[in-house]
Amino acid sequence: MRVNQGVGEHVLHDDWNLTEGITMANEPICIRRTSTVEEADIICGWLAERGINAEVSDRNNPGVFAFGVTDVEGIAICVPDAQTAEKAAKLLDEHDRERAHTADGPSMPVDVVCDGCGETCSFPDEDRGTVQTCPHCEGHLDVPGKSEA
Repeated sequence: MRVNQGVGEHVLHDDWNLTEGITMANEPICIRRTSTVEEADIICGWLAERGINAEVSDRNNPGVFAFGVTDVEGIAICVPDAQTAEKAAKLLDEHDRERAHTADGPSMPVDVVCDGCGETCSFPDEDRGTVQTCPHCEGHLDVPGKSEA
């Protein structure tokens, strides 16, 4: 029974499951799909560090294209049983929430010295990579992007 096939989403009931969510013995359960084999390997390693045995099930999938990029369904990360699937899904959900919180956390202002007047001007993080006006002399300032800072 296919419930969820999105890339990067949790998939607890996949093609390996029978109708009504009953899993056949010794059949792996797909817990997540990724867009690359490399990403799947990183997630499997992260789960292994937390005591969960997960494997990339379709590493040799004919849908895997050059450079490890795959088709729309993505690369499946699987665990051996439903109990492990629930534990892995919980850990991955917690990790995703922490990453989202960190990404949305407080931004750091960027300071730029104006070439026209020599004054230091502070701009919010979201202004990185843009041209702004100096509040002191009204000259144009290039606010560097994150990779330029």
